Amino acid sequence: MYDRGWRRYTLLMSALRVERHTVEEYLALDRAAEVPGEYHDGEMFSVEAATLRHSAISLQAKRRLTERLEGKPCRVVEEVRLRIGPTKFVYPDIMVVCGQPATTDEYLDTITNPKVIVEILSPSTEDYDYGTKFELYRRLPSFEEYLLIAQDRPRVEVFRKMSGERWVLSTYRGLDAEVALETVDVALRLAELYVGAGFPAAGE
Repeated sequence: MYDRGWRRYTLLMSALRVERHTVEEYLALDRAAEVPGEYHDGEMFSVEAATLRHSAISLQAKRRLTERLEGKPCRVVEEVRLRIGPTKFVYPDIMVVCGQPATTDEYLDTITNPKVIVEILSPSTEDYDYGTKFELYRRLPSFEEYLLIAQDRPRVEVFRKMSGERWVLSTYRGLDAEVALETVDVALRLAELYVGAGFPAAGE
């Protein structure tokens, strides 16, 4: 009886054991993968596939930011890996980098110095974006503004870094609202961000 019980326990623990990788192994696997993956202290996690609404909002956010940043020393970056410390790599939806992007190696696919980070929220990642991910982002000295865009309704929240480690939250609701990204001197109307996202009043 003891032997059978111990064998079941051993099999269960083996099934629960997560395969671990070095940073070098992760980067090699991620660069060869069709679906990108994030990396936290040895473990890889696949990035969730985007919904149509997520894709539409991301497209408009990238487009509007690119338009507003024209002529400024800042640029929009997407589908690029972000390194947060030696053993943590993530994929924000959109980043804004001011000045020269700081890359980690000759592949030029991993940066470390975003000024603004944009995430489009979904039910499965909302807690992660507001909690763990935001906590990680705050470790970056360059990071000053965090834009969180809801999918299910026209609502945007912005965390802005103030003096020291203090962050202030501003919430914008409704298609008539306008979001201010103060660190890059850009304003975005919610109606622009939600074009194509299924809200009829957003110019569809």
